[in-house]
Amino acid sequence: MPEMATLTRKLTRIAFVCMTPEVDSHEHRGVELPSYGIHRILAAVVADPELADAESRLFDLERDDADAYVDALTAFEPQLIGVSLFVWSAKCLIEVARRMKKRFPDCTIIFGGPSARPAVLDLAPYRKAIDYVDAVVTRDGEQAICDIARAIQNASATVDHHTTLSSVVGLELPTPLGWKNTGLRPKLQNLDVIASPYQMGLMHYGAVGYLESFRGCPMNCTFCEWGAPDIAQGAFSEDYLTRELEALAAHDAPAVFNVDAGLNLNAQAFRNLVAAEKKVGFLKKSGLWCEIYPSKITDDHLEFLSQCGPSYLGVGLQSFNPELLKRMQRPYGRERFGPAIEQLSKVAYNIEVQIIFGLPTDTWDGFLETLNYALSLPVTVRVYHCLVLPDALLTRGKAEWQMQFDPFTLSMKSCVGWSETELLDMRDMLSRETIRCGGSSGQFWWSFPPPLKRLAIPNVSSRGFVPARIDGSLRSA
Repeated sequence: MPEMATLTRKLTRIAFVCMTPEVDSHEHRGVELPSYGIHRILAAVVADPELADAESRLFDLERDDADAYVDALTAFEPQLIGVSLFVWSAKCLIEVARRMKKRFPDCTIIFGGPSARPAVLDLAPYRKAIDYVDAVVTRDGEQAICDIARAIQNASATVDHHTTLSSVVGLELPTPLGWKNTGLRPKLQNLDVIASPYQMGLMHYGAVGYLESFRGCPMNCTFCEWGAPDIAQGAFSEDYLTRELEALAAHDAPAVFNVDAGLNLNAQAFRNLVAAEKKVGFLKKSGLWCEIYPSKITDDHLEFLSQCGPSYLGVGLQSFNPELLKRMQRPYGRERFGPAIEQLSKVAYNIEVQIIFGLPTDTWDGFLETLNYALSLPVTVRVYHCLVLPDALLTRGKAEWQMQFDPFTLSMKSCVGWSETELLDMRDMLSRETIRCGGSSGQFWWSFPPPLKRLAIPNVSSRGFVPARIDGSLRSA
């Protein structure tokens, strides 16, 4: 008798889900900032010839509404769902995954993004992950999602999800006994093979553009998600970046957001970007938003920035305490910071110095020293409430730091150096003073204007202030 043909699953509908956050305080004046990472993943699947028969659709409702997401996804009836998790979207989208898994148990659900980590999904509100997700991609997702989709498409219809996904490297699979790692995914030897949503026409016309010239970060700061040591993968080529800039120009992006860890943290990537911009000239016409590391600024960086359109530069100070930064594995040349700001002021439209309160082993008085120094500079100052992020403090923090944090927002509630009351009082003081100075704030950040634009002198020297209740808001983080 002839052998019976093995029945395989026909993969025809793939859904991608994200939740672009509402911009706090409308600080970008209505300019659209679409989610970028999920479009990278979408482009990878659309560009894969083996997946040409599958319809891929992106669901981004831009609001915390699990019912609406479930209704939209149910109407599509996807066989594979890829969910992009960030701090702001995890609670809603994990609930969406729970409901979709109950409604469509045969649908494969994959998590990716910065908050898609076993350490997050093991937090009390999100247990048990095995009930709602089949696999977690903890590093670059473009190749992984295509491998997953092909594995599902080629698997026998009788093979279960776990067995199918076990053949794909680079995944974390939830099991009744914990997490199973499917092996280390080899690093890409050539980033240029990554499909571009801009070059494929998948991004929104007229929205802020995103530009990536390399991946990873050479530093290993404990408080930062970029600090994971295994994510560096080299640079995109001059030719690739030339095509990206041409595509950004075709999309009429009003500004370009460089999403790298820092403009000056990968020498080859910077050289490639400079050469590409010389060919295209788009950054001369648009604004450039980027981060830059103060102790690694060269004349070449200054010359490049002087040739770009109005630039926003984020400069991470984080703390003025060298011992604290050493504990956080943050390289810092204290004596270079002031001169770096002076240099950058000559070539940038807006410089923002960024600092963090609530870091473990810092103190109220120690942070005020940092804040007062930052406020003395001729720049915008943005203060962040410390978050206990995955691939950062959540997984690399020390037990003796005694960190307590909100499991949904990941905001620090107390730690060595900071009591819960002190953190709440600091939030109150920052809210009061940014309003007095004509600044702005969001849920976990506060922005002081440059000195010449402040409506008042910040009163941040005293610890004995009476906490103010601005517009009746709650103190809770």
